[in-house]
Amino acid sequence: MKKLKVDMEMIANAMEDVARMDMDYYLDKETGEVIVISEETFRYAQEEDEDKIRESLPDWQKEDINLAQDILFNNPDRYICISERPSYEGYNLMVEFAEKVEDELLREKLYISLDGKGAFRRFKNVIADYPDYREKWFKFRDERLNEEVIEWLNSIGIEPV
Repeated sequence: MKKLKVDMEMIANAMEDVARMDMDYYLDKETGEVIVISEETFRYAQEEDEDKIRESLPDWQKEDINLAQDILFNNPDRYICISERPSYEGYNLMVEFAEKVEDELLREKLYISLDGKGAFRRFKNVIADYPDYREKWFKFRDERLNEEVIEWLNSIGIEPV
């Protein structure tokens, strides 16, 4: 297994970003860097008339296009897309946390908040009224996300350092 320094928090944030409409996250398996590339940049990188497009773009965007071409064509094995984690996993995590809450009133409120559409927002609103449990929730969630990131990295042959 290859040892690599990675930003665990950034990978976790990428996995949690389920609303990515026009961008994707990639892990550079050589440097450990997390790269964010827009769909627009990928489109530019695939254009046949790319030189004409590049003329009107700022330098930073030209660099992004070069990186997108590296991901798509030149070194595709070097990069791996960081997939978003299914929303049901986040929901299951909230349920698991709620089951461990010792305060009966809060536990009941959390169970109610988890019923139906809008559960994520309601859960967040309920837990906000209990600062101690809010802190416990974030610690619990972060530990689990960290485990998921390590598991994912191991599955692609990387041991985080």
